[in-house]
Amino acid sequence: MKVVSIDTLCCDAGWRNYHFVKIVTDDGIVGWSEFDEGFGSPGVTAVIGQLGKRLMGASVMEHERFFAEASCLTRPATGGVVSEGIGAIENALLDAKAKTLGVPCYELLGGKLRDSVPVYWSHCPTWRVNHPKFFGPPVTDLDGVKASGAQARERRFRALKTNIFIHDDGPLRAWRPGFGVPFQPALNVDRKLLRNVRAHLEALRDGAGPDVEILIDLNFNAKPEGYLRILRELKDFELFWVEIDSYSPQGLAYVRSQSPHPISSCETLFGIREFKPFLDANAVDVGIVDTIWNGVWQSMKIAAFCDAHEVNVAPHNFYGHLCTMINASFAAAVPNLRIMETDIDRLAWDDELFTHAPEYCNGELIIPERPGWGCDPIEEAILAHPPQVTGGLLQSRAGR
Repeated sequence: MKVVSIDTLCCDAGWRNYHFVKIVTDDGIVGWSEFDEGFGSPGVTAVIGQLGKRLMGASVMEHERFFAEASCLTRPATGGVVSEGIGAIENALLDAKAKTLGVPCYELLGGKLRDSVPVYWSHCPTWRVNHPKFFGPPVTDLDGVKASGAQARERRFRALKTNIFIHDDGPLRAWRPGFGVPFQPALNVDRKLLRNVRAHLEALRDGAGPDVEILIDLNFNAKPEGYLRILRELKDFELFWVEIDSYSPQGLAYVRSQSPHPISSCETLFGIREFKPFLDANAVDVGIVDTIWNGVWQSMKIAAFCDAHEVNVAPHNFYGHLCTMINASFAAAVPNLRIMETDIDRLAWDDELFTHAPEYCNGELIIPERPGWGCDPIEEAILAHPPQVTGGLLQSRAGR
């Protein structure tokens, strides 16, 4: 059960890359995890390479010791890509430990509370607007938005989440100034944006019908004043939640106090210490936990802390199939689950890269009973899809 090697692998994922950690033990057990460098996180691979040296000869059973040691060694620069690297290694250790014991990972988390997990179809129709080369059919207008909503309903999904788009000024395009597209760092919200957000949601509702829940993700694309303008514009909609990213607990708490809709947030936070000020300020209705960044073991602690504040949690999950399976174990075991994010639009070669793909039935993800995460990357397939030089939010100006 001792670690004899730790490696990272990477492959092409269309508009970004997929990244993996592979841990091998002296018993021949292979533990896997998936991580990401394209969501504003360059350098996670280098962190894993450095911290992985501490694992040589260590037991895969002692993942909490690894976390405590790695946290001590990186304390001056905690958070960010350092914490992401620690989380990626922790998840691979959990997979190896569960496989050593011959059990699914959720058994390490206290056992599953549910056999299937309610999910929402994320980035609907975002991927078809932003990346039509990889996800289809392409969406170029409000009719396409309506058709996407109808497809979610026809496939019996009970909820979908969308983003911000501009429809009435040239080609249909995403509005992501919080991520520099377009580059408008003041993040102001004007009447044109309000009109377009409303038109987009009306088209989705028209297609999805009255019973499918609709969520909207505003990301980091405004300041509190702008978020309030959007919320006032949408006060007559019945939304499952409005997702807002903010680093100001007090600002987000004020927005929530004025919102007619539930507010979800915290997907970019690390550990209980970063969640604490948001929970103390009563800033969120639902805490979004990125188990890929934090590691699942640490994410269970975050979820318990949220539960102590009467807040339910939802996994942040927009990566590859392995990440979906990692989040499935978390969602199966955590008591205070609200719903789980998942991407239904997939790459043509996604299923080739993994031993198992997620299985959905009536808007829920079926929890597998296979050992570990219940899904392994296939190395030959990964090597057959060489990675891009850059990807995700970090792609070149020409690609944006």
